[in-house]
Amino acid sequence: MTKGKFIVFEGLDGSGKTVQAQKCYRYLKQKGVKVILTKEPTDRGLIGILIRQVLQKKIKLQSADGFQLLYCADRAEHLEKIIKPALQKGTWVICDRYYYSTIAYGYLTSTQTRDWLAVINKKFLRPDKTLFFKVDPKICLQRIDRAREKKEFFEEADKLKKIWTGYQWCVAQFKETRVLDGEKTIEQIAERVKKEINKMLK
Repeated sequence: MTKGKFIVFEGLDGSGKTVQAQKCYRYLKQKGVKVILTKEPTDRGLIGILIRQVLQKKIKLQSADGFQLLYCADRAEHLEKIIKPALQKGTWVICDRYYYSTIAYGYLTSTQTRDWLAVINKKFLRPDKTLFFKVDPKICLQRIDRAREKKEFFEEADKLKKIWTGYQWCVAQFKETRVLDGEKTIEQIAERVKKEINKMLK
């Protein structure tokens, strides 16, 4: 059986990555490809739920470095329970966020370097392709304001600017990454995503 493909969608909060991940999922299903759509942090296991409560400012952790290790623990569970089994069955996996987010967002709060964040994620499965959606932080915040009433921990202009530098670092380090213009219309971006996906279907 042919192994499935692992595709990751990345970007700042408000970059539109989730919408594009959903559209890509539907596109692959229309093409007759077996595919699942998942995300990080996860929202089913205890670790993922704890992470989301921190992001929503419902609880506070004392150790910023410990928070990054929680992401790794959640990722390890995610890989073993969902991602790897699907890939082994020949199913494609689309994941909304992965370890690039840990590196980009984690550098803002951790006391460690980006190299440390990369090292603690080094042994995790590398995606076949990762698409980054580049959007000005101001536009991201405008989109967030329209979508919901309350912002989460990282959703501030200065923080988002610093986070994007982390993504730029990831693009320079990982060859499987592609940067797409996330400021175009939803359909224009979706067409660009399809071109990337079609290369993998050949």
